[in-house]
Amino acid sequence: MWTWVDGAEDVVVEGGFAVGDDVAWPVLTTDFDELLPQLPEGLADEVEIVSAVDDDGDGEAAGTIVRIVMLTGRRRTAASEITATPAEHVQVLDMAGFLVELAPDA
Repeated sequence: MWTWVDGAEDVVVEGGFAVGDDVAWPVLTTDFDELLPQLPEGLADEVEIVSAVDDDGDGEAAGTIVRIVMLTGRRRTAASEITATPAEHVQVLDMAGFLVELAPDA
């Protein structure tokens, strides 16, 4: 299951996350399309985004992080697979946010 995490969300700003972390985030499961950036060609065919992290969400995305794809850019986004969100002191120009794949809790 893939969820969108905007780069300004608290889960990014307040500590970040990494592959292997167990998480439980409040998410929007409907009406979140306007929050998504334009996905790079090919990536849109590879992932199905089912939610977006939001403090006022209507559901919860819970599981273990198995993949993180960082999206950068505004009109033309680029995707880079990473293992953890960048450290606080690292600035990523034009970071849009992260696509996070979660394996459901067993």
